[in-house]
Amino acid sequence: MSKADLNLLHALDILIEVQSVTLAAERLGTSPPSVSRLLARARDMLDDQILVRAGRGLVATERAKELQSGIRHLLAEADTLLNAHAAFDPGGLERRFTIRANDGFTGAFASGLYNILADQAPRATLRFAQEHEFDDEALREGRIDLDIGASRAMGPEVRLQTIFRDHHIALARDDHPIFSTDISPETFAAFPHISVSRRGRSTGPVDEALQKLGLTRHVPLIVPSFLIALSALAGTQLIALVPRHVLPVVRNLGMALRWFDIPLELESVVLAQAWHPRFDADPAHRFLRQCVRTVCQSFPNGFHFMK
Repeated sequence: MSKADLNLLHALDILIEVQSVTLAAERLGTSPPSVSRLLARARDMLDDQILVRAGRGLVATERAKELQSGIRHLLAEADTLLNAHAAFDPGGLERRFTIRANDGFTGAFASGLYNILADQAPRATLRFAQEHEFDDEALREGRIDLDIGASRAMGPEVRLQTIFRDHHIALARDDHPIFSTDISPETFAAFPHISVSRRGRSTGPVDEALQKLGLTRHVPLIVPSFLIALSALAGTQLIALVPRHVLPVVRNLGMALRWFDIPLELESVVLAQAWHPRFDADPAHRFLRQCVRTVCQSFPNGFHFMK
């Protein structure tokens, strides 16, 4: 396969993803007329329109959608094959990495990960993608490079690597009345709570632990992200449960919040990074995974936050 063919496949992959000649040109660093010519070549080669008009925009044809995962697989294999014997130099790496993680992890580690890349791979780009309620195909389809979050089953072919263990703590405004009493399971359950859930759930392991003690909590507010939960604590008697690695975000934002240990026996949370096996031998992807592990090595011993 010639370099020109690989460039065509790369352009085709981006065209199907963004469904816009203009946006694809921006991503490829070229002009819209050049991308239009590439699209014409792809249409002739595949005997398919690839993109068709839909109102004022373009949408990918069904065949183009079917082809995209195969195109990405070919590109990854070609990159691995062509670079197998070349010395990997992150300083010359021009690549856009996409990581899917919640805003708690992103807020805590994005700056540290950026600093590593800026120092070792200054021409690489780092993009954090939002979590979606139902989107377990993103790794397989190559739309993201890494999925970082609580360890869970993601299919037999997906690789998982633990990066650290964490546990949840509770947060409230710094003058919350709970701090004027002994924090017991009873006082903990007596105040209203915020639930952080993309799926709109209001219960979890903490409710099971309370139930064993004959207690229940009231959860009048459910939000989709940790940062929204932190913002909602001010001026209320609400309590939010967050992973401990979110505390530096509170500190960096100067929020008038205070944390305390949850007076219940709860299991720790295992944070893992997941990727598709086609990237196992990709030196750039291995570099990314190592960067994630490096920036997370400071946890848990490196995080100190005053109560």
